[in-house]
Amino acid sequence: MSKSGEGDPQQIVEKRPDTVNVEFPPRLQRDATPWSKERLRELLEGGTVEKGPIVVKFTNFKKIDGEATAESRGSGAIVFPFKWNIELKFTVKVAGSDVEYEGYIEIPNLSDENEADNVDVTLSLETMGPYDAEIRHLFNNEVTAFIRKQMAVYIRVHS
Repeated sequence: MSKSGEGDPQQIVEKRPDTVNVEFPPRLQRDATPWSKERLRELLEGGTVEKGPIVVKFTNFKKIDGEATAESRGSGAIVFPFKWNIELKFTVKVAGSDVEYEGYIEIPNLSDENEADNVDVTLSLETMGPYDAEIRHLFNNEVTAFIRKQMAVYIRVHS
């Protein structure tokens, strides 16, 4: 070990008055929340799922809480951490029925820690009628698959 002031200057980390560590530059962070909200709107609002006489149309967000960030790490890697809690309104029409069903789905765990297949989709059906069971079945299968597919597109952009 060399004494202070001795040795190869390339091997000595100098004490700097600005306290910047030249070996590990600071992370750069940018708020990606506005872009992410718009992208989620593009992927979800206006989407439809049809099966037989049942047509589900997603209308607009009831709630979209969370944030997304773009970070540049000291190693040059760019990461996109995000975490969202989403409620998305929908309408359902069944051919031959006068009842228009309304409700919303909740996506409580959309984050960079989960794969699209692990995203939870919870149904809240606010209108009751003779086709409740069929609608719930559709949401548990085709609608959940549609939402996860759309979330896979969103997650892929952030990977």
